[in-house]
Amino acid sequence: MTESRVREKEPSGAKAVILIGHGSRAVGADDDMERVAAELRAASGGIVETCRMGGRGVLFDEAIERCVRLGVEEVIVLPYFLNFGIHLREDIPEILRKAAERHPGIRLILGKHLGYDEALVRLVAKRIRESEGLPDIRESAPAQGNKAK
Repeated sequence: MTESRVREKEPSGAKAVILIGHGSRAVGADDDMERVAAELRAASGGIVETCRMGGRGVLFDEAIERCVRLGVEEVIVLPYFLNFGIHLREDIPEILRKAAERHPGIRLILGKHLGYDEALVRLVAKRIRESEGLPDIRESAPAQGNKAK
């Protein structure tokens, strides 16, 4: 689809956010990212999409096309990644460059990845506290169903 197609809406100066995660073949693996997007959507009332690099769910091209149909003029693509690996260094920038060629009228911004933040330090400390009472792995039942093939 190209930008010349009819848009669903024509909001002036509309902006969107796309959270892009790694993706997984496992059912439900991206549920937390979806919950974050839903909270952001509810808090801002804005357009917040999600997509994945691969696996199940929406891929980037689908998410950007939806934004185009909604008439956005600017999209911030926020990598839902902690580490600055090859996806962030090469793959995602290349995906955005190709999308920018297809949609010259849309401003595409590669946002900052989650990375280090003091809030993450607090979250990790919280998870450590929450994990202290959990059983030894030998006492836990093996995971059932939804195994990746």
